[in-house]
Amino acid sequence: MSKHLDQILPRYQFFEHHQTVVQASPERAFAAIEGVDLPDSRLARALMFLWRIPARLFLKDVPSRGMTVADFIPLACDPPRELVRGLIGGVARRAWTHTDFAGHDGPGFKLAWSFWVTDLGAGRCRIDTETRVLCCDAATRRWFTLYWIVIRLPSGMIRRDLLRIIKQRLPEAHG
Repeated sequence: MSKHLDQILPRYQFFEHHQTVVQASPERAFAAIEGVDLPDSRLARALMFLWRIPARLFLKDVPSRGMTVADFIPLACDPPRELVRGLIGGVARRAWTHTDFAGHDGPGFKLAWSFWVTDLGAGRCRIDTETRVLCCDAATRRWFTLYWIVIRLPSGMIRRDLLRIIKQRLPEAHG
C-alpha cells in the first residue's frame, strides 16, 4: 500500500499504476528508485520532446528541455518504503510543503507520483509506481480529460521503462 500517496492525494480522477518484482532487498531497491531520473530513459527523452508540443496548449511554464525529477516537488521520502513527488498545474511556481500540496484545492490540477517498495521475502521485493491526478475545478477537468487521452499511454510507457531501468540496475545476487 502507498501510505504517503494515500495521505497526499486520496481523491483523484486520473491514475496510472505499474509494478515489477526485483531480486533485491528493499534498501537496494529504494536506492535504485532514488537514483533513476527521467533522462535515463531514451523513451522518456523522446516522448518528453513530443510532449512539449501539446503541453504548450494546456500548461504554463513548459520547460524548454525534457523534465527531470528535479522538476517535481518532493512530498515524501520514507526509505526504504516510499518516495512521492508532485506537480501543481495552473498556479504560479513557489515552494510547496507536503501540507500545502495536500491542502491546495484549485484552480488547476495536482499530480502526485509515487514509488513504493513491498518486501516479498527471500531477497525479493515488488516496486510499484502510481501517478494520480486531481483536477480542482470543472474547467481544468474538461481540458485535462482531453490531455489525459493523449498523454496516458506515453506516460505509462515511461513509467514501465523506468521500472525496467531500476530492475536492470539491480542485478541478481549470486550466492
